[in-house]
Formats: sequence, structure tokens, C-alpha cells
Amino acid sequence: MKSDKVAVIVRDPENYWEGLRSSLGMGLEMIEADVFVLGKVDMPEDRVAGYRENLEFLQEELECHLYTDTQANVDRWELFAYMTIEDMGKKFADYDLVIPF
Repeated sequence: MKSDKVAVIVRDPENYWEGLRSSLGMGLEMIEADVFVLGKVDMPEDRVAGYRENLEFLQEELECHLYTDTQANVDRWELFAYMTIEDMGKKFADYDLVIPF
């Protein structure tokens, strides 16, 4: 079964980087992968620039949507759209596959 539309949910702070990288890989394979980040992203300083570049590439080049339940992520990264957890839960029905990290 081929999944054309995938939701990547990143809730474990240890996996913020890996969830983003997995989304990039799917996007490069022409799989629509939207990212849902739960909680505040506190990236180590040596990874901030790379994380931002990957977010920008996902959004601008691969046309992925980036959602978060945390306003601090919207303010800091300026690429996430705010969405409540309840609304995220409803939106997951739009996807063929949901991958938790």
C-alpha cells in the first residue's frame, strides 16, 4: 500500500531532529508529509541553523505544512502554524498514514 499523504507527529523532544529528517526524506520521494510538533522545540545551539533550514526547505520547496500546539514554536521559528491538539486529532483523518516519533 502506497501512502500518498503522511502526518509525522513529533512529541518526544529527543526526536525533533529525526522527525524532521524523516519528513524531508518522504518529501523528496514525492510523498506529502506534514509535520505536527507537540511541545516546545529546544534545539541545541549547534543545530538551530540546520533545523531552521530544514523547516524552510520543507515548507518552501516541498510545500509541507508545519503545525505545533505550542505558541513558543510559532514565535521562535516563524514557520509553524498554531493548532490545538484537538484540531490536530481531527486533521489526522485526512492522512493515509500517521507516524509518531
